[in-house]
Amino acid sequence: HILMVLENDFPPDIRVEKEIKTLINAGYEVILACSSSTTKDSISSWRGATIIKKRMPKFIYKTSAICLEVPIYFNFWHKFLEDLFSEYKFDAIHLHDLPLIKVIDKLSKKYNVPYLLDLHENRPEVMKTYEHVKSFPGNLLISPERWKGYEEKFIRNAKTVLVVTNEAKDYYIKQLSLKDDNIHVISNFIDLKEFSNFKLDLGIVGKCKDKFSVVYLGDTGSRRGTIDILKVANVMRDKNNDIEFIIIGTSKIQKKLHNLVKKWDLKNVRLNGWLPLSVAYSYLIAAKVGICPLHRNIHHDTTYANKIFHYMAAKLPVLVSDCEAQAKVVRKEDCGLVFEAENVEDMKEKIMHFYLNPQDIKRMGLNGEKAVLEKYNWEKEAAKLRAIYKNLE
Repeated sequence: HILMVLENDFPPDIRVEKEIKTLINAGYEVILACSSSTTKDSISSWRGATIIKKRMPKFIYKTSAICLEVPIYFNFWHKFLEDLFSEYKFDAIHLHDLPLIKVIDKLSKKYNVPYLLDLHENRPEVMKTYEHVKSFPGNLLISPERWKGYEEKFIRNAKTVLVVTNEAKDYYIKQLSLKDDNIHVISNFIDLKEFSNFKLDLGIVGKCKDKFSVVYLGDTGSRRGTIDILKVANVMRDKNNDIEFIIIGTSKIQKKLHNLVKKWDLKNVRLNGWLPLSVAYSYLIAAKVGICPLHRNIHHDTTYANKIFHYMAAKLPVLVSDCEAQAKVVRKEDCGLVFEAENVEDMKEKIMHFYLNPQDIKRMGLNGEKAVLEKYNWEKEAAKLRAIYKNLE
């Protein structure tokens, strides 16, 4: 009986979805506790798991960034999860991401239940990139260094720590002295069975057939390089009229992206907003190149974005910035090109290389597909996750 804890609403969350399906198929019972600021309390079923959603008042949600100083957010979650423990019996807790580890650690000790810490990201390092942390008053109220100390204080209490790359594992072993056998890599590889069952929308394909489409899929936050894509589009708009940029996704800066497209009159950019992967699939099939222009930081150097494996599965060559983990995959598998992060001219040159060398598009696209079929797929990661839980038993 597993209690999963996710701070955000659910669905969607691709990593959580894949893990739930794997554990349900392995015979475990999963209850996912999550929150929402827009819906009422609810209990529902998803792929055999029970989803218990608690409405979080917006004023409590807004205190989440300062919960180390003002524990209102922690108190909300502690009450929510205590109520679940009074109603259900759990054998393990699976916590997604760092912030609630203090709450989970307390419950773990009280009820003698081990917990797994599933780190989707390096939260203290990511926080350094947030606009509300860098600007007033967040720069006075929120301390990434204090979050780093918080992580270091509790992380060793977890029975097992899950991370997304070998680079992340090396980081935690070196920086926080975690033991090698206490940290496991479960990567964000794609579910090939699900991906292969998506239906092709010929209408979407038809819209792209006369264009050289460079596609971006995922969160459109500035640290992910989306503004750099617009800068490249601005440089190229009058020179290569058949090159277009399709950005699929949304974020807090979506309005800023729309304003830049309007200001620069970028007729070669489509901001499609968020689309379910089943719909985005047709854009991937129709495109010529998939791009992942992450900015360099410790987090991005030690993580994979799901999108690069979706590109590879769609036979797209991958154009990535030189963040260590993703660049290593692209170079090793010869499935795309690497440019210097935030270097607009270098990004443009690499796009032009693909534009002028269609043979590389085909060769690298096939290399990427082969690598996903043989290595970078969820079936292999699912086996590792099952083994971790079997060992926990």
